[in-house]
Amino acid sequence: MPAKDIPSHLMGLIKKAHRLELEYLNSLSEGERQAAGTYEQWAPKDRISHITYWRRRSVETLSYLSRGQNPPEYPEYEECNRQNFEETKNLSIQALLREAETVLLAFPLALARFSEEDFRKPNFHPYLKNRTLLGYAINDGYFHPLYHVTDAYLKLGNIAKVNQLQDQMVEDITAIDDTPWSFGTVYYDRACFYALTGNGEQAVDFLARSFILRPDLVNWAREDGDLASLREDPAFQALLNSSNTTQPG
Repeated sequence: MPAKDIPSHLMGLIKKAHRLELEYLNSLSEGERQAAGTYEQWAPKDRISHITYWRRRSVETLSYLSRGQNPPEYPEYEECNRQNFEETKNLSIQALLREAETVLLAFPLALARFSEEDFRKPNFHPYLKNRTLLGYAINDGYFHPLYHVTDAYLKLGNIAKVNQLQDQMVEDITAIDDTPWSFGTVYYDRACFYALTGNGEQAVDFLARSFILRPDLVNWAREDGDLASLREDPAFQALLNSSNTTQPG
């Protein structure tokens, strides 16, 4: 893929995720769109605020990385989420969507600073740990927003939409990023939503695929609340036990 195509491909995915966010909001009543939530139970506009926060963080981080600098030492994930919630909980959905658009407009320049080699290079920067720059950009720009949109439809009981979005997510991400980290991540996420919608057999199948590529997720899966429906499933337990024997010592 030519270097110029990676930023445009990424922006296509980022804009697609935002369109799906708007589609979700448009399926709600005005009262539902403006409703206030709590930190423990987000309202629809809180999801938009959360998605925008992490997109903004991604743009900021990409700017630092493009200059060869370390990003700031941010607070822990949960603390960031809580702080953002408190700062934006009283804003209208219109104000939150204006901020979302501003962040989206900043993404192309942030992405254009990198070459194809930069995007795909292992260990591009210590901050990214075991992710490529491409994987990092996809996560906050597309994967993470789509997770929250899918979860919103799950809470509405729209299982058909859940499956549609998840299948599209797997197809979209694996088409641009063929690293084990990204494949393992999207397979794990797909497994979680299969489990949450009562499809245990498919969930175990996708977990098996995920663990081969990301064995670090095996221990996470043991405690993951999204997989609670599989706890007594013999196939799930057998998978955990067999995967555990392959973990590095």
